[in-house]
Order: sequence, then structure tokens, then C-alpha cells
Amino acid sequence: MSKKPYNKKRPPYKSAKKPAPQVQQEELKEELLTEEGAADVPAAEAPVQEAPVQEAPAQETPVNESVQAPVEEAAPAESVAEPVAAEPVAETAPVQEPVRAAKASSAVKGGSLGDKWNRFRLTSNWRIWVSIPFIVIIIAIICFGVYAGQGGSFESGMNIGIDFKGGTIITTKLGENAVENEYDTYYGIIEGAINSEDIANRVIEYATENELSSSLTVQVVTPNVNYTQTSGTGEDMAIVFKIDNISSAFDNEANDITRYRNELILEKIATDINAHFSANEITSRVYVNEDITSEYIGASASSRLLMLGGIALAVAIIVILIYVMIRFEVFSGLSAVIALIHDVAIMFCITIIFKIQVNAAFVSAIITIVAYSINNTIVIFDRVRENNKIAKKMAGDSGVVNTAANLRPLVDRSVRETTLRNFNSTITTLVMILLFSIIGTSSVREFGVPVIAGLIGGFYSSMFLSPSLYILMKESNEKRKAKTAAKKALAAKEAKAAAAK
Repeated sequence: MSKKPYNKKRPPYKSAKKPAPQVQQEELKEELLTEEGAADVPAAEAPVQEAPVQEAPAQETPVNESVQAPVEEAAPAESVAEPVAAEPVAETAPVQEPVRAAKASSAVKGGSLGDKWNRFRLTSNWRIWVSIPFIVIIIAIICFGVYAGQGGSFESGMNIGIDFKGGTIITTKLGENAVENEYDTYYGIIEGAINSEDIANRVIEYATENELSSSLTVQVVTPNVNYTQTSGTGEDMAIVFKIDNISSAFDNEANDITRYRNELILEKIATDINAHFSANEITSRVYVNEDITSEYIGASASSRLLMLGGIALAVAIIVILIYVMIRFEVFSGLSAVIALIHDVAIMFCITIIFKIQVNAAFVSAIITIVAYSINNTIVIFDRVRENNKIAKKMAGDSGVVNTAANLRPLVDRSVRETTLRNFNSTITTLVMILLFSIIGTSSVREFGVPVIAGLIGGFYSSMFLSPSLYILMKESNEKRKAKTAAKKALAAKEAKAAAAK
């Protein structure tokens, strides 16, 4: 019985289909990787044109049994033609990959500011965030040395108010019209009374009669005006002079001389101002202890006030540390407290650089900034905790998620998510305090300027410093645990080896 002729439309045998396409695909990949791969593609298509020529003997001898061998050999030829026909598709895929990669790399390098911020690795640049505060501190130290050298004493390096070192506050109430219309005139009258030679001579006579120290007398008769300002509004407007205590203010003799000098100064101010009123036909008069008053702050009282301010600040920081450690974890609390110390240090540096007076208002500003800055820090750590819970649920292994390597991108993401919230809250408060400092009185500026410096420093520490310190502490703790575990393993191995001997 004669066999049917080979049907070219019949699909090729499975046994003959697998080897040929694999070989040709590998050859095509090698050609496309070279620069001349595109020129080699027509040569690879040549076997497709030769396939019909090999099939011709099979059609001429359909009856002869010996035709089976050529027929079976022709089948692989057709099977080779199928993957070769798909060569244009295989060509385009590798050629498009470099184009896509180039577009992706350009997108990574460019993009909007928001895209760059989303890709920014914040905690990885911890060296930058730590070095910036040190630069500010170094500048403040240099300024402190320059000011101390110019003033001739260590205290001159920082503008410390009489609230902390003692002194005399002389307040002269003149009324709204007098202060606004002739401020410079009355300022000169008060300053002249304070530096009056007649008062200096009378102080020397008093010290001689009472056998007081001559060196203390010299310091008292040359008073150092620390600060002047205008306080109050309307009829309560007044010119305020603040005179420093002498360096030996703990001595009772110095206190006696200072009080005697202040009485003479008040009488002199009242006499000179009333004389000016009479010369200008002004009917109003000023009186000692009513319109012209003095407040004496001894050195013991000022040191006690300074001590109470330091205690209040320390208690606030300790309470914050305990709260954050209970609410979050130990490393969160430690990094938050270091950030608060940074904020206080920056405020002190700004006051030194710009010669801002350090007084009771400055202590209030410090406590305000400590409370405000920790709020932003807690917001960030709360977001870290929420994202950490989500990561634990997805990973199913809390031990892996809590490692510093896995926490670093999580902390970066948490900071980015809270940036807008912290920025908006800081900028609104900053604008308000800035306006009050510009249009307010001197006492308001004494509070406002340190608060402005603290707001900027607090935003910086909560966004950049505390997250970086948190990751550094976690990494340091992991290294310490790894070293401890390695030592224990080595000790156990040595003990086992000794027991085996």
C-alpha cells in the first residue's frame, strides 16, 4: 500500500521542533549584543528561502518507501522556518530595552523638586546634619571671645541682663506726649543724671566717712548702663534704664554704696526734668518714688532666679524624656532629648552672636521652644511607629523589620510624609512671632527674637537631626549585640573544645 505524500500544512513533529529554535535564539541574542547585529539579520533569514528547495524531492517520489527519510528530514526544515519568521519580533525587544533604560535613568536624574525630595535619603546624610550645628557653635565661640576681649572681662562675651547678675532698674514715667515728642531730650537728662560728677563726688564722700573700700567706690561711681528701653503705652509710657551691679555685689559694702548712689540718681533725675518742664512752661511735675522709681536686684536674688530657671528647664527635659521613652522606645527618647539640647544650644549661640540680652524672658523663650520642638519630633516618631506596624504585617517577621537597615528607608518615608505638616505649623508661628517682634516693644523683642531662632532650630532638629540620631543609635546597638553574640559563641566553642580534650 503506497504512502500518502507529505503534507506541508501538517504541524511539525514535537521531537524535531525543540532543538532548532533554541540554537537560533541563542545565535540571535549574540548577534544583537554586538554593534553589527542589525546587519547580520538578513543573513540569518537565508535558511528560510532554502527550505522549499529541500522539500522538492519529497514531492517527486510519493510512492517509493525510501522517501520516508527525506520526508522526515524536511519536517525539521519547516519547523525551523516558524521561529525564523518570528525574528523581527525578537529583534525589537532587545533594541527597545536600552531606550527604556535611558529614559528611566534620565527620569531619576531629573524630575521636579517633589520627585527629588521623595528620592532623597535623609538619614544617610547624617554627617551633614550633625556638622551644621557645630559650625554655628564654633561661630558663637569666636564671637564670644571677640566680645570678651573688647569688654575686658569674661562676662562681656555674653549680654547677660540684670535679672541674672543683679543691678538697678530706673523707670521714669513722663506720659505719652512727653516721650514721643521729646524722647531724646529726656533720655539725655536721665543719662546725664546717672553719670553726674556731683553724684560721684558725693558717693566718694559717703564711702570715706563710712570707711568703705575705695576700689568698690570707684566701680560704683562709674555705673555701666546695661540696657535702655521704652515700656508701657499711652500715659504709662516710660524710659527705663538698667544699670549693672559691680562685680563684688555679694559684699554688703557694695550693696550699701549702690543703694546710696541710686537715691542720689533719682533725686537728680526729678530735679533736672522738673527744671526742663519749668523752662518750657509745662505744668506737669515728676516725683521720686511715684513717677521715678528704682528697683534694686541683688546678686543673691539674681543667682537664685538663674538657678530656678535652670531647674525648670532640666525638669521639663526629663519629663519629656520619660514620656517619649514610654510612648515609643528608648532610642526615640534619647534622640528627642539630644535634639532639644541642640535647640537650646542654638538659641544661646544666636544670642551670643547678635548680642541679645539674656534675662527672664529668655528663659521663658527656651521653655516655649522645648515644648514646641518636641511636638514636631513626636509627630515624626508616631508616623514611624505606624509605618513600622504596616511593614511588620506585610513582612510577617518583626525581627527583620526592626533592623536598622530596614528601618532607614522607613524613617526617611515617615519624615517626608510629615514634612508639610511640620513646615506649615512652624511657618505660621514664625510669621506671628516675627510681626510681634517688629511692631512690639523692647520687652516683646527680648522674648520674640530667641523664639524665632528656636523655631528654626527646632524645625531643623526634628526633621533632620533626631531621625538620623535614631538610626545611628539603632545601628550602634545592633553592632554591640553582634559583638556580644560573637564573643559568647567563641567562648562556647573554646569551652567545648576544652571539654573534648
